[in-house]
Amino acid sequence: MHRNNIMSKVNDIRAELSHECLNPDRLVGNLTLGLSKKTKSTSGHIHFYFQNKSDHLVFVWSNGLLKRIVAKSPHCKKGRCMKWEHSQFCDYKREEVLKKLCDEIEYAEIDGDGFNKTWSSYSDLMRWLVENGFGA
Repeated sequence: MHRNNIMSKVNDIRAELSHECLNPDRLVGNLTLGLSKKTKSTSGHIHFYFQNKSDHLVFVWSNGLLKRIVAKSPHCKKGRCMKWEHSQFCDYKREEVLKKLCDEIEYAEIDGDGFNKTWSSYSDLMRWLVENGFGA
């Protein structure tokens, strides 16, 4: 019975964190909090790649704050992004893409100072955040 209570609590935390992290500012805040404990870094990028889209989404943060959300195509040079209105995300506001398309995430990747990691889905990213105490 004790194990069921623990699993229920873990699932509740995952659900809460998953909902909270659909907000780009909160996601960046949780990532910064966790990564700063591991690497002392407060800056980085998280890339979201979606099914059936060649463009991908990038959240750029610095000093723990979301600085911008940009779209990149496979044709963009390193360090460059494309105009939002020319991207495959142009029908969405930048802040709502993750919420609208989270079930279509093919993989996510963090590129931070001293820390790189890839997840095969949004739920895998959320699981990792919970397991590493980022939402606690």
